[in-house]
Amino acid sequence: RNLGQSHVVPVWYDPSVGPELALLAKRTGWPVSEVIRRHSEHQYQVFALGFAPGFAFMGLVDEALAAPRLDTPRKRVATGSVGIAERQTAAYPAQSPGGWNLIGRTPSALFDRERDGYSLMQPGDTVQFAPVSHAEFIRLGGDDTPQEALA
Repeated sequence: RNLGQSHVVPVWYDPSVGPELALLAKRTGWPVSEVIRRHSEHQYQVFALGFAPGFAFMGLVDEALAAPRLDTPRKRVATGSVGIAERQTAAYPAQSPGGWNLIGRTPSALFDRERDGYSLMQPGDTVQFAPVSHAEFIRLGGDDTPQEALA
């Protein structure tokens, strides 16, 4: 059995693209930098693909970072948004509705019709999120349109 691939996924953690970043910091009592460190130091396993093509459900996040889905899902979540729901984390492969707690955004193409298997990640893969600066996010092709501009 194939043990799966390892992926390092760059993430720009910022309140403009991760509106729940400050909320999670407040809930844990940690500074935002600690929320980022705790989310990005862990290696996650891809449990399943679903909800949307290329949407990888991963876990398990640090118990202190676990957060319920939003009471009212957003009508539009930006492509590449990284979020947390309960003890899982994921990144949105395309703009879609969604109710996860957004903490950042990746410039990585998570779904590509030209890629073998379409999805960057497959069940059994491991994923590590790597914090990047705004400049690096843009250099990698990221879209920094604030999440609230999509509402």
